[in-house]
Amino acid sequence: MRIPPPRSPRRKSFAYLLLVVGGFLGAHRFYLASYLGGAAQLLLLLVGLDNLPGSRFALALLGAWLLLDIYWVHVRLKRLQGQDESDAARRPAAKTYDLEALGHADALRERFVAAAEMHDWARAVALGEQIVANARKVFKGPHQNLAMSLCMHGQACYQFKAFDEAKASLEESLAIGHRIGMPAEDMEIVRKALAMTLAGIGEHAAARRRHAHLPAQLPADGRTGDDTVLLGLLEDQERRYKAAFERRDLALAERLCAEAVHTSRALCGGLGKAVVFHLVSHAEFCRQLQWHDKAVSLLDECLAIIDQLGLDDSWRLGPSNTLALLHAGAGRSDEAEVLYKKTIAMAVALSKGNSTDEVVRAFNNLAFLYANTDQDQKAELCYARAMVHLDKLAPEEKGEGDADLHADLLINFAQLHMARNESEHAKPLFERALAVQERSCRGISTSAAAAHNDLGLIAQEEGDLREALKHFRRTLLLNQICAPDHFGNLANAQRNIDNVSLALAAVARAARLEPST
Repeated sequence: MRIPPPRSPRRKSFAYLLLVVGGFLGAHRFYLASYLGGAAQLLLLLVGLDNLPGSRFALALLGAWLLLDIYWVHVRLKRLQGQDESDAARRPAAKTYDLEALGHADALRERFVAAAEMHDWARAVALGEQIVANARKVFKGPHQNLAMSLCMHGQACYQFKAFDEAKASLEESLAIGHRIGMPAEDMEIVRKALAMTLAGIGEHAAARRRHAHLPAQLPADGRTGDDTVLLGLLEDQERRYKAAFERRDLALAERLCAEAVHTSRALCGGLGKAVVFHLVSHAEFCRQLQWHDKAVSLLDECLAIIDQLGLDDSWRLGPSNTLALLHAGAGRSDEAEVLYKKTIAMAVALSKGNSTDEVVRAFNNLAFLYANTDQDQKAELCYARAMVHLDKLAPEEKGEGDADLHADLLINFAQLHMARNESEHAKPLFERALAVQERSCRGISTSAAAAHNDLGLIAQEEGDLREALKHFRRTLLLNQICAPDHFGNLANAQRNIDNVSLALAAVARAARLEPST
């Protein structure tokens, strides 16, 4: 909205009033900024009042001058008003910003911070893009707010391994900072983020060359340009399918991963570590999409390439574990058991006698298979072995390790105890799983929802209805946040809440009706 230029602060009526009342003193001249004329009129008045020779002439001259000033006041006011308008036209207009858009930007920043605290970098990148677009719309040019918005987006892209986007955002932020003279501490933040991004680009390129069996310096034999283009394309495809998986768009992730497999074959000449890496990811996406036959075919090819390349068991462990999951899901428990035992042997050998997440995962998977096939004693033995390794890791104390894996192990073992009516053993395991989830994702996950549900059942069995109600309400809230499309879980949680609420109401009613002694 354009604001009209301000009018002159001098009023015409007041100027003529000063002319009539204080004209002999030159008051109207002083009011209209004619200071020399006002001083001359005041001097003529003083001379005329001193009875000096020529005093009457001075008074007559002053009177004639005042008569002329009737017209002069009109001309002077028009001239002053014209100067004010021209000054207002030359003066830069005050910038006004869309307050509603600024409020929306603040809300986006709060959501960005929440996503960053949960390490949900895919969501943080998407929110960062919205924040930058909003800042461009509001400020329409270089501004410190835009520069810092670009810096936030660049840092999120760096965490998400989208190094090219991070570099572009941070370089633009730095350029805007130089242009507007941004504070030194803010400029230092942008410079450090850009330095980390450039280092990440170098490390990532070196890692991709190692995966593809490419030398650090590509030979200048005519394929250098092609290899560079393919490597850049492969990195972009990997980033895109990981982003799609983060958004739980499995169909898009599978299609992009298939393109990455094709590109890695072209880059490596058919065989290479990059091919193995992307084949494993492709098989996992197919497994989650319930395309079991295709997933098995991809994993068989992957294991064959590993044999041809002579790679060690660290490459064989992942595809073997996924293949065992497929066999277990298809009801081929014997084949799955054999593969799980092989993964345990490989994980233990690779750990060289130490406890690692891979060892914990291998024992957890075999124990889960035994539990689902009603082999409770074998399942308990495997879970106990996994717990020994988990206790040696002590991830809860260090804040390290795969928190989801650790929570899943604790919940699986606890549910085995629940199936055997051993709630006294299950309860501490559920509580420990919740503690792990609280440190890793502030307790917002489907695993935490399962733990709260079972703790509610235990509390209900123990007669602590208020504690049970608290856990069931937490279960419903977490399912609404993490799995809003799982209507069965939502209905079950709501049913538990209703049942416990009715029981509490009945207890309260009975207490009111009970006669006092």
